[in-house]
Amino acid sequence: MTQRLIVTTVASAALLLTTLAGCAPTVPSESMSVLTGNEILTADLGTDLTARGVVLAAVLLVAGDVEKALAKGVVTAPEVQAARAAIAEGTLDMWRQRADADEATP
Repeated sequence: MTQRLIVTTVASAALLLTTLAGCAPTVPSESMSVLTGNEILTADLGTDLTARGVVLAAVLLVAGDVEKALAKGVVTAPEVQAARAAIAEGTLDMWRQRADADEATP
């Protein structure tokens, strides 16, 4: 049941991200986050940050209860912080690409 909820949430996130990307007036030329541009796609994220978690946190920030998700351990504080930065900087699609790539590799 939990895995089904996560899969549904990630699918919703992909749809939301595609919609949000189409609404962006400009594409940012520079990012102020720790991970910028292609670094999002290739950087070693460590143990408390996953691309899938960042995408999920972004969905929760927009349409859910991120505090409840934090309390239950669904997402981590670094994932929420990265999601907030990605939304502000317009790099959410790169996190989605990273999540897709991470899912594809064993």
